[in-house]
Amino acid sequence: MRKAVRRAAVVTHGTPGQIGSGLARLQAVAQDHGVELLFPDGEAEKHGVDASTDAASADLAVVLGGDGTVLRALTRFLGTGVPVIGVNFGRVGFLSSMGRRELEAGLGRVFAGEYDVVELPTLELEHPDGRTVAVNDVVVSSASLGRRVSRDSMARWV
Repeated sequence: MRKAVRRAAVVTHGTPGQIGSGLARLQAVAQDHGVELLFPDGEAEKHGVDASTDAASADLAVVLGGDGTVLRALTRFLGTGVPVIGVNFGRVGFLSSMGRRELEAGLGRVFAGEYDVVELPTLELEHPDGRTVAVNDVVVSSASLGRRVSRDSMARWV
């Protein structure tokens, strides 16, 4: 059992329309539980609210979106100690903790401190420019763009 949440950072899908009334529902649950919502710069601009103080000072981050949005939040809060919880407003939702229909009940319990943190493994990639830490996956590709393979060049390979 964790302590009750007092400050929650908000991360939403890149397209505000994707979450419908999700933000208003989150704001209502937060108000009912005395939770201050923190809107990082990009989120504040997207939703027309004032930017908050450093989101890394939040007790947790609430994600309204799909798996891509959850991955973006996990990357943003990696190494800060801020746990991330997702409410699925996407198609699949493997990384989300609850569906959109459970938002009020689920976040009510979370804000009351009824949650467990599950640590996910990360990947560290060492490359010529340094090191990169990633959540979920890493794509390694060539710096040069792909080339068209012609019939003549294929004949040389045969």
